[in-house]
Amino acid sequence: MLVTVVLAVVVTFAALLTVFLLRSRQETSSAAGPLPDVPPVSGSSTTGDCPEARCVVLASVDVGGSTVELLADPEGGSARVRVDGESDSATVLESTIAAMGAKVGSDSLRCVAGATSVCLVRGSIEDGAVGEVVVTRGGAWGPADRPYFSNAGTIALDDVARDEVPEVVVVRHDCGATDSVSSCEVAPVVAAVFEVGGAELGCTRRYTSPSDIRGWPEVRVRESELRPCS
Repeated sequence: MLVTVVLAVVVTFAALLTVFLLRSRQETSSAAGPLPDVPPVSGSSTTGDCPEARCVVLASVDVGGSTVELLADPEGGSARVRVDGESDSATVLESTIAAMGAKVGSDSLRCVAGATSVCLVRGSIEDGAVGEVVVTRGGAWGPADRPYFSNAGTIALDDVARDEVPEVVVVRHDCGATDSVSSCEVAPVVAAVFEVGGAELGCTRRYTSPSDIRGWPEVRVRESELRPCS
């Protein structure tokens, strides 16, 4: 029996949100980090098909006894996450970032098993990268509260607090509100760290480029490196 959980975004709202976000980033990238909450709408899917073509499995990861798969259409759109547990049931979560126009690929899924297992789905958009996380709650998989945006193209998972619950690490250009788009694109970067629930824990010092951060592109951050984000 297939138990399907679909969390979708109203198409019109998603389109307006995407236009607003892109326009805001063109004006300034200083707010790179979590994006506003996107309200779910009811819906159903019993086959796991993409709207225009059958989904293909782009990536598959074993996480604490569950198999987490990233599915999308051949163009990398209409993404969704399917989780097959130890029972015969499966959970399917429709991607929020796909509704924002993000494209995913075979390297878009990252998972970390722990006291709370977390998977990150990241995709590319015109001026950076967006990511969303799904987590285990009470033995069931579900979406976290919000997506994330990086204007430096890097979003990763890392257990920064060393508590077996990974945090979301977003690399972003450290731009001021008055910086132009061109100057922001070459500004130094920081790694901002967020709890899975979205709370900001702090930022690292400034680096000349993302590749200077430890472990890049799967960046690694120590809790002792964090300071209040400017």
